[in-house]
Amino acid sequence: MIDSHIHSDTRPYEDFENMAMYLDCAITLAHDPLKPYSMDVIRAHFDRIIYNEIERANKNGLKLFVCLGIHPRMIPPDVNYNMLREYLKRGIKYNKKNINKNEKYIVGVGEIGLEKCTREEIEVFEEQLIIAQELNLPAVVHTPRRNKKETTKTILEVINSLGLHKDTEKHMIIEHCTKETVPMIYDTNMNMGLTVQPSKLTPMDAVKIVKEYGGERFLLNSDSSSAPSNILGVPKTVLKMKINGVDSNIIKMISHNNAKNIFRLDV
Repeated sequence: MIDSHIHSDTRPYEDFENMAMYLDCAITLAHDPLKPYSMDVIRAHFDRIIYNEIERANKNGLKLFVCLGIHPRMIPPDVNYNMLREYLKRGIKYNKKNINKNEKYIVGVGEIGLEKCTREEIEVFEEQLIIAQELNLPAVVHTPRRNKKETTKTILEVINSLGLHKDTEKHMIIEHCTKETVPMIYDTNMNMGLTVQPSKLTPMDAVKIVKEYGGERFLLNSDSSSAPSNILGVPKTVLKMKINGVDSNIIKMISHNNAKNIFRLDV
């Protein structure tokens, strides 16, 4: 099983060990842990994820991969896209440096997206989508708790307006989907993240969505963070799916194969 969306820097050592008992790996993403006074804060956040979190997880038996990006709640006043681009390239070089060990760390751009749909958020989102396409990396797109349906509509409009390569959509994950937003995304080529978290979906909510739509293009995650979270949200949802008669091939798709293929993971 793969938890395709966590924020490991908010979790204690003990969580890694517990997750490692059930998961093949997890993907940790950039978020908004500090007030973004400048790009230096962003850089420090990225450094922590790459050079601290991977080691913390590995010491406790959890294989961890990384997505980097500027979260819509973490936009600094001196936002610098070239710096972000170079930082991602530096991360990709870090992948290549470790290639002899079969290790790959930077696997995507994220968590990016919209929170309040301001002009600034939209510009930063657009630039990061372009960077993801340039670097041939998947993009993980945040949708907020409030005004989710309206914001998801705006996100889809922004993506469509950029005229990105047709294959780019296949490597996008629209996160924190609900029964209201899945129909909006299902007819595109984009993927849908199902977040099992106390304030988002319950395991049974995810079961109902998968029973209606199947497993193609869905990914399971816990979004484990500083918010109320269940670090075992993915394995608990898999168990609920088994109990409720979801086909084993569909379960494997949404809990492992789709994430493995989209992020090109060796697990």
